[in-house]
Amino acid sequence: MSGPTLRGPHHFTGITADVITNVDFWCRVMGLRFVKNTLNFETTFRYHTYFGDEEGNPGSVVTFLEFTEAPPGQPGRGDIQRLVLRVASYDSLEYWMDRLITNQTHSEMLRLDPTQPDSLVFHDPEHHEVELMVSDSPNRPLVAVADDIPAEHRILGIEGVRSFATLDDALPAAEHLGFRRDGYRLVLQGTEGESRWYFSPPPDRPSGDMHVGVWHHIAYGAGSHDELQAHRDYANSGPVPYTRVFDHYFFDSCYAMSPGGRMELCTTGPGFTLDEKLEDLGDRLCLSPRVEPLRAKLERELPRIVNPRPRSKAGRAAQKQPVAVDGAPGDDLADETVPAARA
Repeated sequence: MSGPTLRGPHHFTGITADVITNVDFWCRVMGLRFVKNTLNFETTFRYHTYFGDEEGNPGSVVTFLEFTEAPPGQPGRGDIQRLVLRVASYDSLEYWMDRLITNQTHSEMLRLDPTQPDSLVFHDPEHHEVELMVSDSPNRPLVAVADDIPAEHRILGIEGVRSFATLDDALPAAEHLGFRRDGYRLVLQGTEGESRWYFSPPPDRPSGDMHVGVWHHIAYGAGSHDELQAHRDYANSGPVPYTRVFDHYFFDSCYAMSPGGRMELCTTGPGFTLDEKLEDLGDRLCLSPRVEPLRAKLERELPRIVNPRPRSKAGRAAQKQPVAVDGAPGDDLADETVPAARA
């Protein structure tokens, strides 16, 4: 029995304990657009940051759940090891090594195995492992504008996931979702894009799930709400159980724990322009109608996030506004401000 076909990769999610550093690195350093400043859907007081291409398209989005009390950790057996992002060429890997050096980030070039794609591996400031891969993916480029990064070297979107698991262990649950074996990897040929799943020998340590520095999940697009429900029901009939479908305002989601890490199936809409114009994405705290009554309290108590790469005139003005050390806006604290790029 074959099930409905997924659309392709949607987003990738990690855990941050330092949301200000998180926004600075993924938007300013990596050049992704800050496409949504909102809250974790399961709580009413934790940030959830989203980065992606110019429109926040599925297949480009990297997100982070804020858990300030979460301890640092490392991925272990059965966890997602790396987020894999696409770049266009080996010259792009050289460019990114130099850019990461400039921003005090260690990296390692993987280029000596002729049977594997050339890659650059590094960790973000909270130790999430990232791989930039010179990819032959057929997916269209999903690019964010960043004036200080040459167009030919910008991130092109999500290649896929690399897990601390064996292909054989992951295969039954993955095949049930539509993945096929392709040599050393699994490939999902979605209706709107391809997603690849790579594997590394599992380390001799337990899962580090819910630790800072351990990727939380990868998500795949399923279409409309009705299509997602059909996908969920079919997926739940396979080797691993899925949760019910949850309303997450910008999209609906369900989850499972696979042998290679947590997986999400989600709708492809309504998307990030549900409550903001495209030019305004990332410039303000966006709250669902359910949480909107808490806005004044949240804006008073949460550290203020300022978009490092705003597109709108209002966003550029906010970028220059002084911010008090405790994160609240301040009119008379010009000598106690944090730099705009880190605010």
